[in-house]
Amino acid sequence: MEYQFKDFFISYAMAYNKKNNRIGALFINPFRRIKVNNDSHFTQLVIYIHANVVKHKLQKKFQQYIWSSYQSFLINKPTLLIKEEVLDWFGGKEKFIELHQSLVAYYYEHAMSIE
Repeated sequence: MEYQFKDFFISYAMAYNKKNNRIGALFINPFRRIKVNNDSHFTQLVIYIHANVVKHKLQKKFQQYIWSSYQSFLINKPTLLIKEEVLDWFGGKEKFIELHQSLVAYYYEHAMSIE
């Protein structure tokens, strides 16, 4: 199955590039890897990932964005996420919610970057 998706995306990228007279990857450029240097940075990144939709004006409230993993951390359904580890990192579900709300409000109120 993995190879079928890989082949599909490669074929799609090649066809798109040919049609639009371009070269290069379609799916990699917008993403980047960064080194997480400390605990605080990890916390900020988790919140940044969930709150980025507010920054880009895709949603007014990050909690309501249906493509976010934020709600998945709060429900008791099985997912592929390592929910317990992340929630424990934040000090539990309540602290996870509280920190998201307070830090997102603070960062956007003060026009600060949380990347």
